[in-house]
Amino acid sequence: MIDKGSDHSKGSLGRQARPSSPHWIRVLGLILAAMGFAAASGWAAPPPAPDNAGLGSFSKLIWAYLEELCSMGPRNPGSPGYAKMVGRILHIGREQADEVLQYPFTVHGSQGEPVTLADIEFRFAGTEGGQPILIGAHYDTRPFADEEKQEDRRNTPIIGANDGGSGTALLLGLAHYLKDHRFKRPVHLVFFDGEDYGLLHSGQMLLGSAHYASLAAGWEGDQRPRAVIVVDMVADRDLEIFKENYSLESAPWLVDLLHAAAKKGGFSQFKDNSKYSLYDDHYPFFRSGIPAVVLIDFDYPYWHTQEDTLDKCSPESLFAVFSVLVEALKDI
Repeated sequence: MIDKGSDHSKGSLGRQARPSSPHWIRVLGLILAAMGFAAASGWAAPPPAPDNAGLGSFSKLIWAYLEELCSMGPRNPGSPGYAKMVGRILHIGREQADEVLQYPFTVHGSQGEPVTLADIEFRFAGTEGGQPILIGAHYDTRPFADEEKQEDRRNTPIIGANDGGSGTALLLGLAHYLKDHRFKRPVHLVFFDGEDYGLLHSGQMLLGSAHYASLAAGWEGDQRPRAVIVVDMVADRDLEIFKENYSLESAPWLVDLLHAAAKKGGFSQFKDNSKYSLYDDHYPFFRSGIPAVVLIDFDYPYWHTQEDTLDKCSPESLFAVFSVLVEALKDI
């Protein structure tokens, strides 16, 4: 994520990670490694399954997932929290999704060493088939707090409750919903890795979405995503989601549909005017010709700091975005 400079960028595409071969694999070795670590570390008891009272029952579920993620500590690649989180995501995917896929790729660390990262995808079939709707979020957290005012606090990984945690928790909650509620089109939930991996302007950011988009650009027919919706930093207590400029250029119809769903549900967190042009995980898809939008509140004062913690987040904000996504999926 880049600073709030003149282009209001949140990430820098730069050089992309090379896709590994094969292009995608079913969850095998990496799953077993992650599951082994998580089993050794112990998981919190899973949140209670929502009842059938309506969407409101999912608010507690999503919030419980965010609490659990934050309890793991920083979740930057290579950290204990990251390994535990990956195992947890895969475990939930195996329980809820029709299919779980992993897309590994290799980047180079600070000393030039190869580092394996991977996007994780949950697939849910649609009732009528066709091109899938992809809903994505990055699950990695920032390995340093480069927006800290105190220099001695900048080299410590952050908890990333909102930046990394909120989108991940939302997708996990959606997985529970999609298991029993199907839409006409297939829905694929993709957890992107390496969005916050590198230094500012290093080119080592948006790595997972760039990797996935490079693959998806070559897919044809019903394999190619119909549209992509990225959720990032959506748990702010004072949530305000404006229409992002690249989203308006890439898929104005989808931006309108999402904001219409917000109005229908009475969710005032969604604003009618546009604000910011952000290099977030939607941008590689936009550049690849796949309609893509981002839902984000970039006016978050704790971005890339040690203060991005659970107390800055709100279950009401998460529920608003969850509800809008569910309503919009009916019409895409």
